[in-house]
Amino acid sequence: MTLHLPTLLVAAIATMMMSSALMTLFGRTQRIYRGFWWWTAAQWMGTAGLALQLLRNAQPELLPLSNLLLMQWPIVTLIGVRRFYPRQVLPVPPLADVLLLAFAYLLWAATWAAGGDVAARVAAFGIGACVLFAYSAAITALLHARHRSPALKALIAVQGVTALVQALRVAQAGLAEVPWFARDDVTLIVGLSSAMLAMAMVYLSLLLTHERTTLKLAESQRRLRTLAYTDMLTEVPNRRHFYELATKALALRKPGTAAVVTFDIDHFKQINDSLGHAEGDEALREVARCTRDTLRAQDVAGRIGGDEFAMLLPQTDVEEALSVVDRLSARIEGQRTSGNALALSLSFGIVLARKGENVADALRRADQALYEAKRQGRSRAVVADGSAASPVFGESRAMGLGAR
Repeated sequence: MTLHLPTLLVAAIATMMMSSALMTLFGRTQRIYRGFWWWTAAQWMGTAGLALQLLRNAQPELLPLSNLLLMQWPIVTLIGVRRFYPRQVLPVPPLADVLLLAFAYLLWAATWAAGGDVAARVAAFGIGACVLFAYSAAITALLHARHRSPALKALIAVQGVTALVQALRVAQAGLAEVPWFARDDVTLIVGLSSAMLAMAMVYLSLLLTHERTTLKLAESQRRLRTLAYTDMLTEVPNRRHFYELATKALALRKPGTAAVVTFDIDHFKQINDSLGHAEGDEALREVARCTRDTLRAQDVAGRIGGDEFAMLLPQTDVEEALSVVDRLSARIEGQRTSGNALALSLSFGIVLARKGENVADALRRADQALYEAKRQGRSRAVVADGSAASPVFGESRAMGLGAR
C-alpha cells in the first residue's frame, strides 16, 4: 500500500490541534476539575512534538525536544489523573512517574547520541513509549473509581492499545517479525491509530469531567432531599417526612397492630428561659439521639414541631409500646449519671391506630393522651382509646428511673 507519511503527519497534527483547542475552549467555558489542565497540556505538548517532526530533516537538533514532547503524553496524563482523584493515595508515588519518563527518554537519547541508525532510534523510542503507556494504564487501573466509571475503564483500555501500537512500531523497526502485516501496513496502522487515540484521549477527558459533574449533581440533589426531609437540628425526619414514612408503614399493617406515640420534653420552656436556647437545642438533640438508639429498624420517629416528637411502632401492642417509652425515658434520665448536668423527663401519649384511620387522626388522639399525661403530673405515659371527640384514657404509668 502506498503511504505518504508527511501527509499522514500533517493530518495527525491537525487532528491533535483541533482536539487541544476543543479542550482549551471547554476548560475556559465549562466547569472543570483538578487535573483537566494537565490533560490539556499533554495534548498541546503532543501537538507541538508532532509539529517539530516536520522540521526534523531541516533542523535535526530539534529532534530531541520533539521526542520529549511526544514521550510526555502518558505521564502528564497520569499526573492529571492523580489530581482528578486526589482522595485515593496510590501505592506508587508521583515521583516514580517523572523518573520513568526520564529513564525512557534517556534510553532514546543515548541511542541517538551514539549515532545509532534510524531503526535503532525508532526502536528505542517505541520501547520507551510502550513502557510509559503500559505503566500509565497499570497505575490508572489501581484507582477504585474505575469500578463505577466507564470513562476511566475506557481510558485504561486506550492506554493499553497505545502501548500495543508502540510495540508494533518496535516490530516495524526490525526487532521482531510481524508475519501478519507488511511493513507499510504496520506504518499505516501506527499513524492512523495515533491520530484516533489522540482524539479518544481528549474525549475521554471530557467524559471524565462529565461523570464528575453528574456525580456532584446527584450528590447535590441528595443533600437537597435531606434538607427537605430532615430536621437539621435533631437529624431525624421532619414533620412532613414523618407523615410520609408513617403513612407508608401504616398501610402495610393490620388495623390495631401499630402503636402511635407522641411525646415532648417536660418544662421545655423553662429550659429555654432559664438556661438559654443553646441548652434547649442540646436537649432536643439528646432526645433525638436516645430515640434513635431505642427504636428498631422498622420503627419510624420524627420531630413534628417545637419539642414534640412522634413515633410509629409497627407490630406493637399497648404493653409493648409502654415498655418502649419506659426504656426511652430511662435512657434520657440516665444521661445525668454520665456527666450530663441537664435533667430531662418526657411525657407520652399512646394510641393504637384503627382501621381506616390516617396518621394525622391517630396523632390527634395521641396528643390528647399526651395532654392528659401533662395534667396528671408529667413524666408519665397515658394510653387513650375512643374517638378524638370522646377520648377514653386508660392506663397511666409513671416513666423513667424514678418509677422503678
